[in-house]
Amino acid sequence: MAKESNSIQSIPIEKIHALPGTEQEQQPDKAYGSLVSSILINGVKEPVILRPMENGDYQLVSGYRRKRAAELAKLKELPAQVYDMTEKEALDYRARAAKDPKASLPGQPVKETEEKLEETKSEDKSKTAKAPEKAEKKEKKAAEPNAPVNPEKAKKPAAKSKAAAAKEEAPSGPAATGPTGTDITRILESRLNPPTAKSKKDFPAPGEGEAFSVLLHPAYLKKAEINTFSVDRESDDFKELYKSIERFGVKDPVLAQIGADGELEILSGQRRHLIATELNYPVPTIIQQLDNDDAGILVADGNLHREHISTYDLSRALKMKAEAMKRKAGRQGKGQSGPRLDTDEALAKEMGMNVAKLNRLIKLSEAARPICDLVDEGNLALSIAYNIAFLPPEAQGHVADLIGINVRVSNENTTVLKSLAKTEKLDYDKIRDVLEGRYPPPKVVEPPKPVEPAPLPSMAPTSISKSPDVSAGVAPSTVIPVPPPMAEPKPVPVASTPAASPEEKPDRENSYVTKVILTGDRLRKYFPDVSMTPRQIENSVYDALEERRQRLEKARQKSEIFTR
Repeated sequence: MAKESNSIQSIPIEKIHALPGTEQEQQPDKAYGSLVSSILINGVKEPVILRPMENGDYQLVSGYRRKRAAELAKLKELPAQVYDMTEKEALDYRARAAKDPKASLPGQPVKETEEKLEETKSEDKSKTAKAPEKAEKKEKKAAEPNAPVNPEKAKKPAAKSKAAAAKEEAPSGPAATGPTGTDITRILESRLNPPTAKSKKDFPAPGEGEAFSVLLHPAYLKKAEINTFSVDRESDDFKELYKSIERFGVKDPVLAQIGADGELEILSGQRRHLIATELNYPVPTIIQQLDNDDAGILVADGNLHREHISTYDLSRALKMKAEAMKRKAGRQGKGQSGPRLDTDEALAKEMGMNVAKLNRLIKLSEAARPICDLVDEGNLALSIAYNIAFLPPEAQGHVADLIGINVRVSNENTTVLKSLAKTEKLDYDKIRDVLEGRYPPPKVVEPPKPVEPAPLPSMAPTSISKSPDVSAGVAPSTVIPVPPPMAEPKPVPVASTPAASPEEKPDRENSYVTKVILTGDRLRKYFPDVSMTPRQIENSVYDALEERRQRLEKARQKSEIFTR
């Protein structure tokens, strides 16, 4: 179907409405930043597709992003091509275009009606006819004598029109030199044939403040090494851009620079170049030489303002721009005054978020792609993904696999993993133990060392007084009889254990750290109360052992007495 250039009309935006059932989710205004800037500089290059309504308004068939960006740019009208189609045909076309961007439009283009053209002509004629009449009236009014006027009204100055006021407020003299964007200093000859290995590297290098414009075969351009971002070919904005380039070609030039190998590498316009390569369309290109920091900021901006961007690409774009901004801001030397630029705060304000969230997203640039995909799917919180980003890549893969089998992750257990990664090597089993609450194991409290009891005093009397010998003539009070020596009592053997030689002394220190585990029905018989804590059971065991020791000691003392 032939497309006529004169079929493009200027339609007021207020008369353009959405098709029933095609209302798109409202995106944040920042998502249209690059498109709004392009419209403010170059205007709307590609017209939208409309269908007429019975009440004189129009329904939007294709071009939602351009319409929204034009509204943000405060435009009143929008270039459009109007096709005579039914509402059903328009909906069918949108469904087919979502699968095949090359789908043909139904209906025929509608030009401006002759009635509208005649109306505009008649309005112009009436204006020209009334112009001399107004001039004559003004002359007559000036020739008439001044009529008496109300003195109160005479004091008030006449109200100025908006145009006159704006004219007075406008600055006079030559225009000031303001920011002009990229200044094209040279236009190179077009190269539309496939390049050779030599022709790829024979471009003149622009100097500082220079920029060259050229129309190139898409094979002259390649992706920059610093641009590691992916292109979502399934997104609506990519499909819409594909259809626009297919119909009208590449209107907005891509920005490129001469790389280290002498070839042109794209800094901005990766999607346009990709589509032009598939369609074999020429690519208008601006060649400009930038330093590494400016190039990094430009590449990052080209991805940050995309309508749909994954967490994986977003985190890496933020990191690239933040590092470039910090290097450009530099550090204050000695003797320098003035506030230092807080690049994190400036970037967070630009992105519409706080600094804490910005730092978490930048840390996610170290996270594996499966972890970022889980964040996009809503299966993982940003704070948990932030903790996982501190783990080695192999450990992050294990965590993603465990999440896939429904192992629960939380801020608590990922914080434990984060601390363990500093000192230990995390394998699959250890990571699973941590996530399932089995690691680190509970601490074993060593029982206190028993204190050796002091020897009890002997129950036997040390001396027995005898009756005084009256016949000896000694006063009873002065006789102190000495008892005969008693035989040494034999100790009662407690256990038949061989005596240790002097060289083989028992290791008493190690005997107190022997670990004994009491389990089964035999222990439950003594502790039927299941609500007792391990500490209470331990104290109860020690109390029972102490009672047994005291009974054995009393039995030993009794045995000594009866032996004597």
